[in-house]
Order: sequence, then C-alpha cells, then structure tokens
Amino acid sequence: MADSADDDWLEEDSPGETDNTGCWTILIVDDEPDIHHVTRLALANIKFLGKQLEILSCYSGAESLALLSTRHDIALVLLDVVMEQEDSGLQVAHAIRETLGNHQIRIILRTGQPGMVPERRIIENYDINDYKAKTELTRDKLYTAILGTLRSYKDIMLLEYQRQMLAASRRGLMKVIEASASIFKQQSIQQFAQGVLEQLQSLLFFEQEALYISVQSGIAALSQNGAIQVIHATGGYEQLCGKPLELNELLRFDTSIKQAIQNEQSIYANDHFVGFFHTERGPVNLLIIDGPVALSNTDKELIELFCHNAGIAFENLMMNKEIQTMREGE
Repeated sequence: MADSADDDWLEEDSPGETDNTGCWTILIVDDEPDIHHVTRLALANIKFLGKQLEILSCYSGAESLALLSTRHDIALVLLDVVMEQEDSGLQVAHAIRETLGNHQIRIILRTGQPGMVPERRIIENYDINDYKAKTELTRDKLYTAILGTLRSYKDIMLLEYQRQMLAASRRGLMKVIEASASIFKQQSIQQFAQGVLEQLQSLLFFEQEALYISVQSGIAALSQNGAIQVIHATGGYEQLCGKPLELNELLRFDTSIKQAIQNEQSIYANDHFVGFFHTERGPVNLLIIDGPVALSNTDKELIELFCHNAGIAFENLMMNKEIQTMREGE
C-alpha cells in the first residue's frame, strides 16, 4: 500500500459536536500478517466523529466467526476473500448475515486476486458494502472507504436505537393500558390505592418501597395534623397504612411533596419520585416511590400517562360511591 505525501487526510472529519465515548471497532480478517501490519499503520492515529479506532485481528475465517459470535460492538470487517479456501471470505460474509444474523456490521471484502471471483457476482449475491482489490487500496483510498462505511454504520445504529426505543414505548404503553384496566376494577379506596402502587411499581420501579397518600385541602393541609392520610404502603412503610401522616415522618420527601402540590405536577428527584394526580371530586393524591429514579423522557411520559389514568379511575370510583350512597338513602 502506498503512503500519500500529504497527511491532511488524517484530520478529523466531524461536526462541531462529537461523542467522545467508546471507539469504532474494526476487525481485520486476513491470513497474511503483513496485511495486518500495513493496515494498522495506515489507520494509526485516526479519529472519526471524536472516536478513535480499535483494531482487532483474525487470521482465518473460522477464527473471525468465533470472535464475531461473542463481540457485538464491531462496526466494520476488512475481510480477505482467499484464506483457508478460495472463497473463505465469502463464506464468512454469508455466515455473518445468515448464521449470526448480524445485519448492522459493515463488510468490506478485500482480495489480492480480483479476477478470481467477478465483482458483479459478489455484489449481487452477497450482502457486502464494498469490494476492493488490495492493490488499489492506497492509504488515502483505505481511509476514504472506512470513513464512508463507518458513517453508514453510525446511521444504521441510530435507526436501530430509534426502533428499539419505539418498541420499548409500545411495550410501555401496553403496560399502562393493562395497569389502567386493573385499577379501574378496584371497588374500594384501599383496593384502588393498592392496585395503583402495584401497577406503578410493575411499570418501572419494581421492588422499591412506595406509599399512596391522600392530602385533603391541598397545600394548606400540610400544616394540619391528620390532613395527610396513608391509604396504602409497601415495604418498610407498611406500618403507616391507614394512619394519618405527620410530614416529619417523611422529612426527606417534604420539599418534593410541597412542590408537587404547589405546582400540581410529579417530581423526579435523584433518590425518590412523587407522582401527582388530582380530581374535582377528591383530594390530592400522591404516589411516593422511595429509591433511585433514573428514567428516560419516554419513561417519564409513560408515568405521567399512568398518573393521568389513575386520576380518571379515582374520579370514576368517587362517582360510583356517590351513586351508591344516593341509592342507599332512597
């Protein structure tokens, strides 16, 4: 491979904002040690979008497949065609896509015998991204090929991430719908509170301790003994169930509780969550989760949707109780 006299191509080609975490992992698969050495020299000190290159080496098709079955962070394979067999590289490319099911990794085939397998046939029959003769891959051309291929890999992984986020959102929405259906069935305030906490914990908070409290008269009630009632609680807070709550019993939640009631919104703190919902027919209801809270924006949207549905369910419960009271008084 010939070196270019001008090293300007080594300058980073990246936008103003870069992601400095991790690196781009490239796998060289070739049975000639010299090819590994020359390729590493050509790619030394290169960065793309703020990330350095990590270069791995395998010297046979079988070795490369063994590595690829355990490493899922490899962005690009520089793959020799002729190794153990005349078509080893083609077999590896096929196995990557079909056996390993990896359709994200980019594959550049390299051959020292370009006439052995026609380029057109390879492009048509194999899911590869480029096909180069080793003799034509100068330092500049190798960099250009890798740069373009890494850029396409970045775009593919971004699309894959967005697809996974969409799938996660759909799963979360299904959980919210199922949870909402469950709490709508509850017949008493205590059952309702228990159902809300159980479903909220199953959504995102798992086994963290939780309380469902009811606050009469909103912010003005916080200075009145007995105005805050624990409807249901889990874990270490179970002994508070059904009892009036003095705010000093949960002193570290004091600021968040007041803020939630004052602003009529849920509060996300580092070590706890206070969910807010309120209806015209009832008191302010707060859901307190005691424990670390690390939620994405999508998770927060799901929680807010759940709290909104819980408010509707609570309103429905109050209406049913009013109707039942009226019937009993007739």
